[in-house]
Amino acid sequence: MTRYVFQIATIIFLAFRSSAFADTSIRVQDPAKFSQELFASISPFKASEIAKKVATTIGKPEAAETIENGLKLLEGKKIDISKKVIDRDINGALHQIVYYAYVENIGFLYFRLNFKITSTGWILANFNFKTETNELFPKDFVEP
Repeated sequence: MTRYVFQIATIIFLAFRSSAFADTSIRVQDPAKFSQELFASISPFKASEIAKKVATTIGKPEAAETIENGLKLLEGKKIDISKKVIDRDINGALHQIVYYAYVENIGFLYFRLNFKITSTGWILANFNFKTETNELFPKDFVEP
């Protein structure tokens, strides 16, 4: 299961690999509020809704299908618990938010959103998720 989730996360990462996305992304005024709204009604999991919102925000609406395919494993799953575990602002220029979730029949998942500031607002620069069973966080997922 973990290997499958890693492959899905890789697909989502590749969907973001475009230098032009920063110019077309929607500016977010409050990363914490955006993240809270994204995960507010996460159970049952709605892959399509989350994928569309993320793809539109990063300025690549055409990536919604790829992101949705990556999240399909979670479609309709009951999220037992979901909590924001990291909300790190670095000098008002970078912002990282991590949500932890326990998903029945899948296990422990972590969703990471990285934002970067511009003169017109915050850009969602990266959305990723990984599983981890033994460690507090997935390896190389968050900075100490």
